[in-house]
Amino acid sequence: MEILVTGGHGFIGSHLCERLAAQGHTVRLLARPGADLGRVARLGLRVVPGDLADGTGLREAAAGVQQVFHLAGALKGFGPADLLRVNRDGTRRLLDACPPDLGRFVLVSSLAAAGPSPGGPSPRPGEAPEAPLTWYGASKLEGERAVLASGLPSVIVRPPVVFGPGDRDVFTYFRIAQRGLLPVPGDRERHYSIIYAPDLAEGILAAAGAPLPSGTVLPLVNPRPVTWTDLGRHIAAALGRKGRVLPLPPALLWLAGQAAFLVDRIRGEAGIFSPQKVVEMLAPGWVASGEPARTLLGWVPPTPLDTALAHTVRWYRDHGWL
Repeated sequence: MEILVTGGHGFIGSHLCERLAAQGHTVRLLARPGADLGRVARLGLRVVPGDLADGTGLREAAAGVQQVFHLAGALKGFGPADLLRVNRDGTRRLLDACPPDLGRFVLVSSLAAAGPSPGGPSPRPGEAPEAPLTWYGASKLEGERAVLASGLPSVIVRPPVVFGPGDRDVFTYFRIAQRGLLPVPGDRERHYSIIYAPDLAEGILAAAGAPLPSGTVLPLVNPRPVTWTDLGRHIAAALGRKGRVLPLPPALLWLAGQAAFLVDRIRGEAGIFSPQKVVEMLAPGWVASGEPARTLLGWVPPTPLDTALAHTVRWYRDHGWL
């Protein structure tokens, strides 16, 4: 099958492209000129230069493909417009470039588009209206709406916190845990859904191939939520360390977020840690149900948490990150 992947050279996308290539598909990779393709260089993908921000190369990239996996997006910015430009408007440009006989458009969105869970280990009710908290979440929801309005056959998946080989975001926590500290944001424990990147790639493929009604929206999560303390202790165990819990008071997080945003403004480049990220960190929880994926796809993430963390630690050590 001829398949287009956007964001395929990123963390999650590289795991997906690896599986698509292993299944014998012909994979086109949309990438901006000068993008780092090191993660997927060995896979023999056809790279098509293009940019969601201005639509360059999108028609060439999508011409004649049977499926599109859209993972590319903006994670950070100085205001809502920075994120909407890519996550909403870029998605619309890509949809417009797709052939009318496209088999399926798969959007990899985020739990941030739905909004937080009410607190504790209970998942966010599936029937609850979307209520994103941040610019990022709102922009991802707008991207979902663009897909639904396009009329193309589609499925939308919403991953939670993702970790695994090649990840740089949760890696920060591994690095701190290596020093014996387990930071816990806020003044109380919060529960989170998580997923191991190779499992997520398999879940995305399961959703792409399942006979689902067009417009189906599915969280892809490990069915067992964790707290940051739980996750930190599992990470410490994978590292062979004992960790000491380090509470991070809300006031400290807000101060650090504002300071980081100011520094980013001065240097002219938005960073991941910002007041918007603090809003996410202090939300009641980010738990979604794995039941829809189990029921509709017959899919449950297969890798036990400790095994996934051990594989991740091994990758970090093999690549000199730890």
